[in-house]
Amino acid sequence: MNLGPGTLGSALRRCTIGVLDLVIGVIDCTAYAVRMIRATAFWGTILLPFVVLGGLLTDAATSAPGRLALVVALNVCCILIGRSYRPGD
Repeated sequence: MNLGPGTLGSALRRCTIGVLDLVIGVIDCTAYAVRMIRATAFWGTILLPFVVLGGLLTDAATSAPGRLALVVALNVCCILIGRSYRPGD
């Protein structure tokens, strides 16, 4: 079977390589997005307790208890999502 330039086999090989590059690119982009989401959750875990503390000190706990509960729930989600993040990786 002749797989030289200009043959069907050569075109299929180029197409396969292009598809593999696309798949590898999608995997890399997905890994980058997951890393950024984990990083954001990690830093949110650090900063959100200050928001909760501010809400408790400014009487937001009684005027808007639902919002304060949502911030606490968001903090719990950030803890769960950001726990596998390692700064510098």
